[in-house]
Amino acid sequence: MLVKLFRPILVFCFALFCWSCQTQSQLENKLARQYCSSCHLFPEPALLDKKTWKKNVLPKMGIYLGLSTYDYSNDVQPDDLLTFLSTLPAGPVVTEKEWEHICNYFDKNAPDTLPLIERSNTKELTQFEVSKFKLPGQYGNPLVTMLEVDTVSENIFVGTRQSRLFKLDKNFVPKDSFPLSSPPSYINFQNVSELYFSLMGNMDPNDQAEGKIISLPNDTRLPTTLIDSLKRPVHFEKIDLNSDGREDFVVCSFGNFTGALLVYENTENGYVKRVINAQPGTRKVVVKDFNDDGLPDILAMTAQADEKIILFTNKGDFEFKFKLLLRFPPVYGSSYFDVADFNHDGLYDILYTNGDNADLTMILKPYHGVRIFMNTGHDNFTETWFHPMYGASEALARDFDGDGDLDIAAISFFPDFKNHYEDGFIFFENVENHLIPHTTELAKSGRWLKLEAADFDKDGDEDILLGALDFRPMVPDSVYQHWMQEKTAILILRNKLK
Repeated sequence: MLVKLFRPILVFCFALFCWSCQTQSQLENKLARQYCSSCHLFPEPALLDKKTWKKNVLPKMGIYLGLSTYDYSNDVQPDDLLTFLSTLPAGPVVTEKEWEHICNYFDKNAPDTLPLIERSNTKELTQFEVSKFKLPGQYGNPLVTMLEVDTVSENIFVGTRQSRLFKLDKNFVPKDSFPLSSPPSYINFQNVSELYFSLMGNMDPNDQAEGKIISLPNDTRLPTTLIDSLKRPVHFEKIDLNSDGREDFVVCSFGNFTGALLVYENTENGYVKRVINAQPGTRKVVVKDFNDDGLPDILAMTAQADEKIILFTNKGDFEFKFKLLLRFPPVYGSSYFDVADFNHDGLYDILYTNGDNADLTMILKPYHGVRIFMNTGHDNFTETWFHPMYGASEALARDFDGDGDLDIAAISFFPDFKNHYEDGFIFFENVENHLIPHTTELAKSGRWLKLEAADFDKDGDEDILLGALDFRPMVPDSVYQHWMQEKTAILILRNKLK
């Protein structure tokens, strides 16, 4: 009799318990998605392991919600402190209890460890003859920040973190070398008699407006500053945006906590600044007339927190229409993109890499790699190919083997240094629309930051150059000591097609 009496009570209590648990879980889910997607795409818990969420990411995220969860004094340079504080809310955005719910959500749903990449067997690289090059007078480890080939003048330009510019001929014989005011990031060859450089100021994460765009006549070492007070400019293009006969500048002012995509209009009275997108982290732009209306448009990638690829359609008079094409979680580490027509349908497709690991989450991530997003029409894109590649940092699409389709060359700045750091460079040969990976042991000669493809030896096929910036983080001692002994600044891959 007592069993019959208590059975309904037990059932009710069990149901109430399940309902309360479900309600708790739903509340945590709701709060996490509400507050962790207010500034960027929501990062699913499975993207990082429990320890990384708890020890590194969530404490820092808390300060952006107005909580005292992280000591930022070691991360923020004194000169950037006021700028950093200006990006924080004036007071708490969430209560302590709500924050506890958010942390619980990630702790409950994140894995203990991330799965490892199931590395496919790679073929030995035979398309290229590979050799190593050391910069003249190099005394320390290679720190290449810029690597560009001018196929018209047949010169190769190398810039370094030590703020030095080297000019080499097509046989890598040094022609000149001289200091710059800060490390260069990019060079524009449009004018045959004059070169244009972006200088970063301070290369490390910062918000100091010390970068600039300079011009340098080919016959002199005396640069002229065209644009100054830029926050870490990492890329730019020079083009007439408003059809007035004067070339303007489109500048990726990466910055750190602040930054922007900028346009500098070339006027009779100098350059006039216009802000196109007031967000830090613009990594690269492709400027061309995407909609065939006679005006150049801007395709840009941002890689700082809110990672995305955006099309800015030129409406004339420096007015642009914004369209978000692709968006990625903030832990993806978007690092580079380029455009190419992979399926020959007349529409531009997007080649994209993600693998920047220089942040609070320096762990191997299986979603790092190289991706192709095919244009399905009207600037809509679908991912059609992904090759996992730890720390992928750049990729270029070219017909390296001359068979009419596009192959891919890709580098990584954060490969798996303990097991397969030859994957710091992978060549993907396109065989009947299957991209077959090829590697070389010589890719172990450095930590590759720069990738360039050009016919520098003028024999009719595309060659490849890799530039090394041999930073220490995440690198075993034996590997780093090997780099220090070799001092390989550039890996030269001469195409053997012709």
